[in-house]
Amino acid sequence: MSYQPIDPDDAQSWSSHDVLFLGSSDQERMIEQGAGILVLVLVSLTLLFSLINTHKSGAHLILGLIITGFALCLGHLLRAWRNGDLDPKFKYFILTQTALLTLLCVIANVYFWQ
Repeated sequence: MSYQPIDPDDAQSWSSHDVLFLGSSDQERMIEQGAGILVLVLVSLTLLFSLINTHKSGAHLILGLIITGFALCLGHLLRAWRNGDLDPKFKYFILTQTALLTLLCVIANVYFWQ
């Protein structure tokens, strides 16, 4: 398997690009986008809830900002992956970071509302 950057204007190159999940079909691309939207909603809600609960402790706001920072780093990695700038072995790192960010959001929300 050769490693080549993707030309964003080339539709054929984009359709044959390996997505984060198992293959490159439209269904798997939809799963990837759905997971991305789910993580984005969780991070947004976590930031919102940290702002709402700031009156309890300033640590809530800091935690919300840290989670947002992790999400921005993940977004940067995903953008680099889609542009073909990352080696394929980063795929598992991105998936692991996505799972950990989701878990961190759930734990933070439980902490905010206890």
